[in-house]
Amino acid sequence: MTPDEQQFLKEFYQALADRPLDPEEHWYQPFYKLAAQHPDPVEDLLKGIEWAETLETAQLFSGFRGTGKSTELRRLQQRLAQNGQYKVLRCDMQEYLNLSTPIDISDFLIAIAGAFSEKLAEDDFLGDDPSHENYWDRISNFLTKTKINFESVFLQIPGVDIKANLKQDPSFKSKLQQEMKGHLGALANDVRLYLESCIKKLRNKHGDDTQVVLLLDSIEQIRGTSVNEDDVYASVETVFQGHADKLRLPYIHVVYTVPPWLKIRSPGVAALYSNSEHLPCIKVRQPDGAPDQTGVAALVELVGKRGDWQKLFGSKENLERVILASGGYLRDLLRLLQRCLRQASSLPIDKTTIEMAEHHIRNSYLPISRDDAVWLNRVATTHRAELMAGSDLGHLSRFFDTHLILCYRNGKEWFDVHPLIAEHVRELAQFEAE
Repeated sequence: MTPDEQQFLKEFYQALADRPLDPEEHWYQPFYKLAAQHPDPVEDLLKGIEWAETLETAQLFSGFRGTGKSTELRRLQQRLAQNGQYKVLRCDMQEYLNLSTPIDISDFLIAIAGAFSEKLAEDDFLGDDPSHENYWDRISNFLTKTKINFESVFLQIPGVDIKANLKQDPSFKSKLQQEMKGHLGALANDVRLYLESCIKKLRNKHGDDTQVVLLLDSIEQIRGTSVNEDDVYASVETVFQGHADKLRLPYIHVVYTVPPWLKIRSPGVAALYSNSEHLPCIKVRQPDGAPDQTGVAALVELVGKRGDWQKLFGSKENLERVILASGGYLRDLLRLLQRCLRQASSLPIDKTTIEMAEHHIRNSYLPISRDDAVWLNRVATTHRAELMAGSDLGHLSRFFDTHLILCYRNGKEWFDVHPLIAEHVRELAQFEAE
């Protein structure tokens, strides 16, 4: 392979980096302008804010990790920013929460207020306003005034870094949750008073007609380990269903990203909020298995923005094979393409190279137990993410989290097994049935 070809492969590979995009970037692909795809979720979220009769709303935004939620939230932020009336704060909540341990409404509210206070210190909002109080300092004072048992929670106070310990120290977080029981009402009131004072300062600086939008990203990434996954799933359900009233923040339009399994664990949870939107995978096949040409064409265009796919694949047929193998799941499409580039020994690559890339990504999903295969095969047959029993909620949540099941929309929502493992699942299920 020539040096120029090696450079081509390297540049194409780097262009496939999996990261959130700003909508004005060349690589961004506006999927939801396609009439055949699901109606634009960003437009629905936008209308939920702009058309609201009140100055505070709470919306849920869900979808699989790697489907572009963070990118679409940036587009929502850009759309709102075009109207100078809105001040939009986007916070990455993985900087404030440990997403592998159970959450509680107390530490969740503290993290929200802390993230909000840090964003407000940026120049576009309050800047270096000396009257602006950092919530991490305020919560220390609150805990002191409410006579929380510090000896069981902190090594020393003042000076404890509550923000860092909430994220990094599960023991600290658990003890704080225990100590906050019985003080939740006071904490929720303190958070509301703090947010109200911040909104007043924003309006004093930017005008009385200023509206505030808070986008809380990455919450959907919460997932437990084999030891605590049931507790983690239950904690998310409790926060968003049991405390929906506390998640309506005063004079703020807030969008929470939530896991896609939440609505299955908590049927009707969407009714507790102003609106709920779901970001599906790009539909590359119909439920009967026939390729969806609109979705495939959109992904061909996406790949073309990253590099010269004709030089890499030689034919559109080969590229479309990779697209169909991804199931329209964007993260796996990028992974498959990168694997093809890494394994290329000549240009264009041959079908063996594509097969090896598919094997590599498929192996990351294996092994699958026979019991799981029976369940997954039923999903592939019915296109419904149905439960076999109430105790199976954890298993179904795990299927969503690990992308063994992918979600699509044809007007109504439907599900399918990831195409890279579909044949393996079918074979295991048949073997179990014999």
